[in-house]
Amino acid sequence: MHTTTRIAAVAAVAGIAALGLAACSSSPAPAADTASAIATVAPSALRSAGTLSVCTTNLGSPPNISTDESGNLVGSEIDLAKAVAGRLGLTPDFVTVDFAALIPSLQAKQCDVIMASLYIKPERKEVVDFVPYLTSATGVAVKQGSDAGITGLDDSLCGKKVMVTVGTTAQDLADKQSTTCTSEGKKPLDISTNNQATVGFQQLVSGQLDAYLDAAELIGYYQKQGTAGIEMVGEPTDAIDIGAATLKDDTALHDAIQTAFDDIVSTGDYTKILSDWGQESLAYTGGK
Repeated sequence: MHTTTRIAAVAAVAGIAALGLAACSSSPAPAADTASAIATVAPSALRSAGTLSVCTTNLGSPPNISTDESGNLVGSEIDLAKAVAGRLGLTPDFVTVDFAALIPSLQAKQCDVIMASLYIKPERKEVVDFVPYLTSATGVAVKQGSDAGITGLDDSLCGKKVMVTVGTTAQDLADKQSTTCTSEGKKPLDISTNNQATVGFQQLVSGQLDAYLDAAELIGYYQKQGTAGIEMVGEPTDAIDIGAATLKDDTALHDAIQTAFDDIVSTGDYTKILSDWGQESLAYTGGK
């Protein structure tokens, strides 16, 4: 998918709809039917035999990942992880960690795979392998009706108070824009960080911030709810793919997950999952 196409896709869905561990694991789903597995993984390759341990986050990042009223993890990535585990004849078990701790947690073998809105970046590809399954982009949120003059991820942010989730692409982009501002003789961005999107939205609405940067689909989701008091300005930028990450030496698991994902796509389950969460336009359509 070309970059411009991806950005347009994220813009469309936005209109529709973070080394410390949180030390929380969800209740495992019912055991999968191993007889229906289309690919298998040796028990020795897993953290726990019969279980696919998935590192995820609980950042309040719907429609990808969030919790329902009962505290259960829900979202398109949770459904995709369950579908992958099912194809492998495994029971999914979700372990929530801070976003910045995702890869360190995988490296410490506290999970088998990461499925947590992890953008596929060159520096990450040096330490993990990816199976791409979604696309995303970065958006700029302001308080609804704001007169701060912010028009998107551009010079209108110079000198403004902005917040980002630590360790995300939005943080990198905010730092880059701040450098651009100072190189042009303008004031840098006043950047603060948090570990949960809702914190950023709350401070935005209370007037403590001028803008909040995060995934465009997340901003679009909250904007659509109509209760957050925020809106996205400008066009989503820097479209990028999201993928399931495994350790470099975990070739067997990586290949099995790829096989599982391919089957999820071919059977139509992929389209159904994305449709359930209003994310059809974010489908990954690139090569392996």
